[in-house]
Amino acid sequence: MKTAKEKLAGVGAAVPRLLFPKEGINLQKFAVIACDQYSAQEEYWDVVRDFIGSAPSSLQLMMPEAWLGKEPSHENAVPEHMRRYLADGTLREIGRGMMFPHRGTTTGVRRGLLLSLDLEQYDFAPDSSSLIRATEKTIQERLPARVAIRSKAPLEMPHIMVLLDDRENRLMGALDQIAAGRAPFYDFSLMMDSGSLKGWFLQEENIFDAVAGILAQLKAQSRAGMLYAMGDGNHSFAAAKEHWDTRKAGLTAAQRESHPARFGLVELVNLYDPALVFEPIHRLLIGVDPHAVQRDLGFDAKNPPPLQKLQPQLDGWLDQHPQAQLEYIHGAEDCRRLGRAPDRLAIVWSKFDKESLFSDIARHGVLCRKSFSMGSAPDKRFYLECRKIQ
Repeated sequence: MKTAKEKLAGVGAAVPRLLFPKEGINLQKFAVIACDQYSAQEEYWDVVRDFIGSAPSSLQLMMPEAWLGKEPSHENAVPEHMRRYLADGTLREIGRGMMFPHRGTTTGVRRGLLLSLDLEQYDFAPDSSSLIRATEKTIQERLPARVAIRSKAPLEMPHIMVLLDDRENRLMGALDQIAAGRAPFYDFSLMMDSGSLKGWFLQEENIFDAVAGILAQLKAQSRAGMLYAMGDGNHSFAAAKEHWDTRKAGLTAAQRESHPARFGLVELVNLYDPALVFEPIHRLLIGVDPHAVQRDLGFDAKNPPPLQKLQPQLDGWLDQHPQAQLEYIHGAEDCRRLGRAPDRLAIVWSKFDKESLFSDIARHGVLCRKSFSMGSAPDKRFYLECRKIQ
């Protein structure tokens, strides 16, 4: 009879050894939203920095995209902060297990399961047939910098969310029954009016076995062999894959089987979770004549064509206009507000059909980059749990 570990390996998963802030640390100050949020709003991150002050925080372990090229001292210090937090006990190992978070959002309580996925089972190529697949185009040029950061980092701290096509809610429903009556491992309000976070730490082998069994059922019913679809953090996961492909070259076959860099820590989320609202990611052009852009490309920004048609046209136009910048904005009102300046153009879409995502990827391959966002900006994943990767 197979063990839970062997069954999980059969569905590309593994149980991680998790790190967590030591007792007494203010979790509201430690947990910080995903680095790719508020990328055009430096003022958000300035408020976050002021709120945290000198307290231990995941802000020291990541680089907000809003600061890229502007805060080199912070970016360069990230690996050292990781090592310091490990050495001084700020981050402590809580053992082998899966975390079952309930994330309070503006649209309800979203459930997830934190575990490790096998990077050997992931291929971000547009025509991939792997167990784990990208949903949006992976930009190769964005990977080297991320790979370089990961190669120096002693730990990973994910904002990666991976989708399951679980219409009957088998996995999260079963975990809800297990968590009922148990005290959560943590329960606190998030900073910046971003809702709440509660999590149960699951360590029993019978629970791992049950998770493996449900994932095996979903795999058997999957479209074209795709069990997992990347939601948020695709480039981070792709960088982890690239790093592993380089790292494994110097390992023996036995070492490759269990090396921590072979796996990526992710949060699984059910595509059909009622609190998981998909929204289109909007476009903001900066340093342009808004009327000229629309005239050149033959579209009306107030009623834009589908993103999958417009993005290639925008890419070609941007190649011919290097002075222009393109930002990806989460939140229609934020995009409209940022687009009010005379040299800007906001392009906003009304909806994204999440229920067709798995079938579309299985039939047609990946979407263009930054096609959708899972929830509004304040509802994104916050950094909290970590895992050693060296």
